[in-house]
Amino acid sequence: MKFIPRHAALCLVLATLPACKRVEERMEITETREVSTYARKPSPDVPSSARFFDEDKNEPKENPLVWKSPEGWKEGRASQMRLIDFKFGPADEGECYLSAMPGPAGGLVANINRWRTQMGQPPLTDAEIDKLPRKPLMGGESHFVVVDGAFKGMGAESAKTGYRLLGLIQQAPELTIFVKMTGPKELVDQNTAAFDAFCASVQFRGKTEKVPSH
Repeated sequence: MKFIPRHAALCLVLATLPACKRVEERMEITETREVSTYARKPSPDVPSSARFFDEDKNEPKENPLVWKSPEGWKEGRASQMRLIDFKFGPADEGECYLSAMPGPAGGLVANINRWRTQMGQPPLTDAEIDKLPRKPLMGGESHFVVVDGAFKGMGAESAKTGYRLLGLIQQAPELTIFVKMTGPKELVDQNTAAFDAFCASVQFRGKTEKVPSH
């Protein structure tokens, strides 16, 4: 897998973006999870602020990414959870966002199967995940996921039937990047080309190649 340059800058800026209030109470750990075989070992040269999202007040709050917004998509406010956020469709029933987490973020297999669970579908085996198609993202390779089913997002009381999920997951040494798009299947089909174009346009700010920014 090709190494993603300037991933540390991306991790650092996440700490300065708006986020949910951190848990202040002491929490008991009741479960453990083995590290994914897909995860790469972290580099000792990367500071803890990049690996653990420690806040560095000297870092700029400017989004480290640039991208081209698809026509008709409404851009939301960036946050620690969503560096880029869009709504689309007649009633904003479609959404697409890019997020990033430090390290393996639970592992490729766990994240793909978490998405499948949200769509009411059974998990895939490691062998099945190995066969998933790959797509380029920010200079590296990502696993591409398509799942149809009844979508139940985080905190939702009921599932929305007839939905489709498109997703990309890319793991680098200190960072995992996610791009996730959900919506009614017909609407997602109509916006698949826009999804591909958006993913192709995302770059780190200041790269030589010029990308029309949002």
